[in-house]
Amino acid sequence: MSSGIELLQDHSRMNWQELEALFALANLGGRKGDKLRRAFLNSPVVCFAYDGERLVGAARAITDGEYHAFVYDVAVHPAYQKRGLGRKLMQSLLDRLPVWRTMLVASEDVQPFYAGLGFAPYPDVVARLDRGKLYDAPPEARSEGS
Repeated sequence: MSSGIELLQDHSRMNWQELEALFALANLGGRKGDKLRRAFLNSPVVCFAYDGERLVGAARAITDGEYHAFVYDVAVHPAYQKRGLGRKLMQSLLDRLPVWRTMLVASEDVQPFYAGLGFAPYPDVVARLDRGKLYDAPPEARSEGS
């Protein structure tokens, strides 16, 4: 990884359109618009990677600060993948999570990467998916319900 990469642990330089473009490049679908901005603003632990002025990585975690944390949305620009940046983003999050259990959802193809950071399959986990809430409702749909 280039030594010119700077990691920021706050939103101070964030251009939300640039973050959305990064997620599209990293093939992390369903992360768009104001919903993506709100997700990052509502996450107490974030990390953004910049190469100069260019956003090249992002990650976030939510936590109760005591027992549990959940890592979401680790995105690395394709040109920067397999160069250690994802590990640095994850380590930045993990170092700031004072909890005993940190979980994440990862597709099968990237699970070996997370295994290298100490993650393993975890039994007794269930999930409820509501794909209708993946995206913000269009403005016309929101005003109808008012």
